[in-house]
Amino acid sequence: MVRTSPMENEFISIRKELFELVDMVEIRIDVGYILEELEELSLEIKKLRGGEKIFQEMNDIYKMLFRKYQNKLAAFLSSKERQMLTEKIKNWLLELPKLF
Repeated sequence: MVRTSPMENEFISIRKELFELVDMVEIRIDVGYILEELEELSLEIKKLRGGEKIFQEMNDIYKMLFRKYQNKLAAFLSSKERQMLTEKIKNWLLELPKLF
């Protein structure tokens, strides 16, 4: 049985959650769930050494989307917003290994 370190487990967990977030965006899950997942991920990344930049980007996107959708959390992201968020998540996936 292969043993993995806590850091490896954390990396795998965050990476998996980022891929799940992309899936949620692509299959058009409502904004409330996307915001919830984005908030949880941002707090996990904030704990990592060097994760402040990604945390800030996530937090900025969270605030922007929340302001826009706060009274209609069951709505769906526009195609432009979906594309923007998907691109950001892809960038975060590329930056993630550097935090470990």
